[in-house]
Amino acid sequence: MDNFIEMTFEEADEKFRFMVNNYDEYASFNGLMFETYGDEVEYVKSILSSSPDRVWTFGDGDDGGGYIWNGWSFINRIGYFISEVPCPADTTIQILVSDPCYFCENCDTEMDDPNNTIRDAFQDQDLDKCPNCATIEEMELTGLGTL
Repeated sequence: MDNFIEMTFEEADEKFRFMVNNYDEYASFNGLMFETYGDEVEYVKSILSSSPDRVWTFGDGDDGGGYIWNGWSFINRIGYFISEVPCPADTTIQILVSDPCYFCENCDTEMDDPNNTIRDAFQDQDLDKCPNCATIEEMELTGLGTL
């Protein structure tokens, strides 16, 4: 069974020491993130083949938040990190980078939803709307009342 650990970006960087991206001086995360294409991803793949426990993925979580987790992922990826210190075996580390948000398909509005309160309330009622689009009656169905 894997150990599951949540950390802040600062804690992870201090413990695992993310490497600077020498391909792009303007790389995201103060120069630490590697892109998903070109020479940068080829470099990440070269590290992956020799030290897979030093590769990390930044991507979208199922809840709309942004996360970094240890290991190589292709789905929902935004970028990669390489650490100097390998992640321990049988350990999953998750780093919250940005709070979850709710995206309304109806009006194309994105709103902060750090505890997934809006998502959960509207999914429970099968409403493809947000508080801005919902009627008073629909808001009462969600249990959120009128915001």
